[in-house]
Amino acid sequence: MIEKPLRIWYNYGNYRKAVSLTGEKVSLLGSRTILSEVLYNLCDNGIKYNVSGGRLDVKISHAPKRAIITVSDTGIGIPKQHIGRIFERFYRVDKSRSRKIKGTGLGLSIVKHGVMYHNGTVHVDSESGKGTTFTIELPIEKKTNEQGENI
Repeated sequence: MIEKPLRIWYNYGNYRKAVSLTGEKVSLLGSRTILSEVLYNLCDNGIKYNVSGGRLDVKISHAPKRAIITVSDTGIGIPKQHIGRIFERFYRVDKSRSRKIKGTGLGLSIVKHGVMYHNGTVHVDSESGKGTTFTIELPIEKKTNEQGENI
């Protein structure tokens, strides 16, 4: 368990954001590279599409046999009519804003496929002007002792 939450201030352009990491220690079987890309893309979006003085919170917890990772921001949010398409390659929600914020539109597609590769799920909850929360659930690694008992 993380005893002291990690809190940092991140400067993006002229905007300052608070970033925190809290949660429990969870072991996963999988590709460290792919899982790092998944988290990087969610955090990168949470910072880029946030407001000045906004927050990005990453929390790690577990349920039976599942790790749960939530990435929440206090940013601009995603309009409901776009939620169904945000995981498509090259899809950008706000074309006018996209010219100002660099990106390829591949980040959330990478998230989706990286989570699927690990037999997990990704869910998004968002409201325009209020922020976005992505929830990822992944299978937890089973550890056993020499007698084959779960530890």
